[in-house]
Amino acid sequence: MAPILRGPVLGHERAWAWIVALGELAIGAALALGICVRLASAFGLAFMLALLFSANYPGPAAPLWQYFGAALDHLALALCFGVFVLGRADAAYRVRLPWRARSASTSGPAARG
Repeated sequence: MAPILRGPVLGHERAWAWIVALGELAIGAALALGICVRLASAFGLAFMLALLFSANYPGPAAPLWQYFGAALDHLALALCFGVFVLGRADAAYRVRLPWRARSASTSGPAARG
């Protein structure tokens, strides 16, 4: 794993910083606006799991429960993203686009007649 990190990742740290920042911004904006909530939640879950397994490693001699005890900040957010992926959060909480609401209301036969 170290050669992979030394080559393309550490050699282009500024580009990777922008990729991560724009990814976080895209996930947050999509969730806040209710656009592609399940897809954004799936990417957020993958991101939180990557942070969980990379940043919260307590060491090789630590018991398993300390691994999850040290990772509560990322684990709680990963569980929230998992609930958004499995549930229907996009149906209950989203910004309704005005052109979609208008076109859906005028396209039915009851609106024409």
